[in-house]
Amino acid sequence: MNTLEQLRKINPDLPLFAVTDPEFTPYGRILPCADRDALSRALEQTGIPETGNRYVASDTALEALSAIETVGKTAFGGMPIQAGFCNGRGFTLNAEEYHKCSEVNYSTTGLVLLLALPSDLKDRTLDAKDVKGFYLPPETLVEIHPRVLHFAPCRIRESGFNCLVVLERGTNAPLESVDTSAPGEAGLLWMQNKWLLCHPDSPQAEKGAFVGITGENLTVRI
Repeated sequence: MNTLEQLRKINPDLPLFAVTDPEFTPYGRILPCADRDALSRALEQTGIPETGNRYVASDTALEALSAIETVGKTAFGGMPIQAGFCNGRGFTLNAEEYHKCSEVNYSTTGLVLLLALPSDLKDRTLDAKDVKGFYLPPETLVEIHPRVLHFAPCRIRESGFNCLVVLERGTNAPLESVDTSAPGEAGLLWMQNKWLLCHPDSPQAEKGAFVGITGENLTVRI
């Protein structure tokens, strides 16, 4: 039994697919990976925290790699980019965000991405039943399309996950002010190029993020 089959057996109520499945096509695409070994070595050096998740937007060791230079041309058309990581042991949906640029991910551990399409977001509300899980196998480079809803990955083993995060430079930097009471999309703007909505039971809701996810706060069991 492979990893995806095991995850499906343990999580029968969560739609789970691989990024190699046609189901992934509206959400993103697999990219060729230049110098995979160097990318894996650099990502593994970033470490996995003992608890929770850690996000670093810009890591100089990752940004110096030829693989990241290629990603900048392939997925971002030469725009200034940042390469960092989100590593941790999380396993809960909690929130969804989107950017108006692509996001590129890569992992040496494997992980699950919980994704939803822009069309699933209705009047700033997302039903958790519209969220699908996508298994990202180790050492697979993927581009998540602009506006596709996503958040921190979910681990597939107790030892946690690592995940490369490449975005247009400045994404996720703090804003001078945030107003979640603003009408329309403006009320979702949480950081630069980051529109966020969260589940009422999430840590993000406690921090004041816009509450817009209904239904179960999904978890990926292992």
